Order: sequence, then structure tokens, then C-alpha cells
Amino acid sequence: MNIRFLSLLIITVGFLISQEIDWINKTITVEGSAYGKNKLLAKRGAKTDARRNLIEALKEIRVDSRTIMRDLEVEEDLVVTESSGYIKQAWFDNNSVEYEEVDEKWMCTIAVTMPLVGEYSKTVFPSEKTVKVSKEKEIAKPYTGLVVDLRGKKVVPAMAPKIVTKFGGVLYDMSGVSRRYATEMGLVGYIKKVDNPQSKIRIGDNPLVIKADGTTGETPTDAVVDGDGAELISSLNQKILNECKVAFLID
Repeated sequence: MNIRFLSLLIITVGFLISQEIDWINKTITVEGSAYGKNKLLAKRGAKTDARRNLIEALKEIRVDSRTIMRDLEVEEDLVVTESSGYIKQAWFDNNSVEYEEVDEKWMCTIAVTMPLVGEYSKTVFPSEKTVKVSKEKEIAKPYTGLVVDLRGKKVVPAMAPKIVTKFGGVLYDMSGVSRRYATEMGLVGYIKKVDNPQSKIRIGDNPLVIKADGTTGETPTDAVVDGDGAELISSLNQKILNECKVAFLID
């Protein structure tokens, strides 16, 4: 499975929606199509269709191993309007525009892309009032982040994956993070390399790298870490976890 670009077909309310999720950069791309008597009207209709398809696709985004956004009962928040905070973050790719003349009419197809961090992710993560940060003893040479090595494991990306032990203990989840950081950068980052510049923005120059024992959940979104690895994660400066300086290393 190509984790970075996960393309899916969603059947909802009678519509077949094609979506592409880039879990590395945390964006979703959806297409819209429409007919018009000229190219301008066709493009205008395609944009409206793309917005509607985007909202339907957003409802199907996986939050964790058991939950998708639709399950959170946020239907009223995911409304297709130009003023919606979600839609304001979306942009149309003019390079994706395609026209086809059919029976003296024009059909236009256009792609719209939206980040999964920011306004959209605020629906997922708890408010700051629920976040409790414990003060941990600083280690001699402080780590700058946490990387869970999941290479070779089956992983399904999600908005709010967890790090757990094989007995179900929670080492990291949304309850212990800052909502500010979670909504700005996501609960975890999905990376292919530890030492590239993009990864270092999140995990710094000296991350703790832990090999995962596997994945778990009704859908395999959560990383399983046990033994010494679990103890090391527990001993981390909690500021690292609270600020979401956590990444999953994937194939």
C-alpha cells in the first residue's frame, strides 16, 4: 500500500467520489465535474460539485482504529458553504482543469485540495482544558522528538493514532497533547526518512527512535510498543509528546 497517496472510492448519498489522501503532507484531494453551455459555466458547476464531494469525503476520514469522522456526529459542522472554515482552507488546482465537449455542451473536471490540519482537525482533538501535562525529569541528553519505526508493518494512516502496549496501556494518544499543536501539525507525522529536513522540522535533530512490535486496532492504525521501548517512551520529557513531536516511520 502506498501510504503517502491513498486513493479511495467512496459511495455516499448516491454519489461515487474519488479521493486521494497524502498522509505525509496531510492533505486530501477530491475532484468535481459538471456540464455547462460554455466553459465558464461548466467550470463554475465543477467547483460547486468538488466542494460537495470534498465535504462527503471529509466525513469518511479515519480518526483512529475504530472511528471515522462521520461517527463523531459532526455532520452539522461539515457544511458545504463558501464561508465554512474548512472550505476556506481548500484550494482549486487550475492545472487539473479538463474540458470535454459533449453534445454542444462542455463538461469540466477540476480538483480541490484541503489540508487535514488546522480548522478541520479541531473537530478531532480535545480542547486545552482537557489536556494534562505532567512534569517529567529531564534526561541528561534530551531527545527532541519520538519516532516509532513501523517499517515492514501494515499501517493504515489516521488523524489520531495511538501508541499502546500489547496489554492495552496507552503510551500516547490525543488525551495528552496540546490541541494547538494537534490542529496545526496533526497528532503524528508519517515519514519515510528520519534525517531529512522535512522530518527534522517535527522531530528535531536527536529523536528517540523505537522499533514497534506491530500495529493494532480494528483497523491497524495504532503502534504497539512494549518492553524497554515502552519504558523509554514513558520516560520522555512530556513536552515532546504534548507538542506532538511524534512521527511514524513507514515504508
